Amino acid sequence: MPTIIPVDTLPNFQRVGKPDIKVDAIKLVQGKPAYTADIDLHDMLVAKVLLSPYAHANIKRIDVTKARALPGVAAVLTWMDIPHVAYSTAGQSDPMPGPQDTFSLDHKVRFVGDRVAFVAAETEEIANKALKLIDVEYDPLPILIGSR
Repeated sequence: MPTIIPVDTLPNFQRVGKPDIKVDAIKLVQGKPAYTADIDLHDMLVAKVLLSPYAHANIKRIDVTKARALPGVAAVLTWMDIPHVAYSTAGQSDPMPGPQDTFSLDHKVRFVGDRVAFVAAETEEIANKALKLIDVEYDPLPILIGSR
């Protein structure tokens, strides 16, 4: 157990122990845009994600040539195009961070719906069409299914 030292008087902090007004409270109450999904900027691109149909597989080959060539497509990214940086999705912070075992995109998919590729395009229709043009060859791996 940590040592607990009682304090008779507390310093007069500016924030600690005092209520603080939420910076977006007024906008939220008024129904004004406060979330990224509410924002529509001129010439903003639409992003879509190609998801894995497999629960566990290696990506043997991924061809994005046709998707990149589609007019209106700004970018198509795969695991080969971005840094392979591990991060945690556990939501904990120091001193006990969750395991850093997730990648934005990887050569292996670990669940149905895992991310395979990202597309950015001028419209949602173009982005969806580009997703269909991505050709992926998977090497399915064994899956573990728990039962009691």
